[in-house]
Amino acid sequence: MLKRFAAALSLAATFLPAVAADLPAHPFIHVTAGAEFYVMPDIGEIDIDITSLETDPDTAWKEVNARLEESRALFAQHGVAPEDVLVQDIVRRPRKVEVLPEGQPLPMETRVSIHLTVRDLSQWTPLMRSVLVMKNIESLAVSFNRSDRDKIETDLLNEALAKARLKAQLIAKGLGARLGPATGVSVEPLKNLSNSMGMSSDPYARNVGDRRAPPKGAEMALVAAMRLAQMADVIYRIGGAPARK
Repeated sequence: MLKRFAAALSLAATFLPAVAADLPAHPFIHVTAGAEFYVMPDIGEIDIDITSLETDPDTAWKEVNARLEESRALFAQHGVAPEDVLVQDIVRRPRKVEVLPEGQPLPMETRVSIHLTVRDLSQWTPLMRSVLVMKNIESLAVSFNRSDRDKIETDLLNEALAKARLKAQLIAKGLGARLGPATGVSVEPLKNLSNSMGMSSDPYARNVGDRRAPPKGAEMALVAAMRLAQMADVIYRIGGAPARK
């Protein structure tokens, strides 16, 4: 079976002229491998909008500013540094509505957006429980990350490449051939090549993080493990038969 597969690979450029530009000109082995890692985050991020629907601009402005000051005090109480709180300008604009009665003007809203970074996740749950019950809060979203994510992703890539080489070595051994050098590497699926050869895409995505749906409601107050993943798509040249001992 493996020998027939190798023959199909080596002759693909000859019998598939329409896709020859996507295929290496030499006999090759195409392998895909991935690595994944579950880790607890050490950084959390929160995005919230403070909104007032008061029709009087001055009243709305005062309400938003009052909630903003309450928010700053709450963040400081839970150890969030002032430089980790980013506040956009307060804006007054028409409010988006799905259905507006005929002849009625668009309602106005006064809104300010806040983004904060929480570096002490021991404070995450009590902070989020307080945020969830705040008044005039809309568009609440949370996310998690790692301060050493670059190192983790480097380790994952090295592991994925090692798995890809081992897989290619096993294929070459089964064919009675030597594994030649790598002639193409991608951290994304080689879609054109895979489609040309009838190969399916690799299930691993590059640095996908947690594939679960974003937390909602009370779940936002919980710190969840992150899933980090990395794939490697590699083309190796097929060498000759290994030397006999």
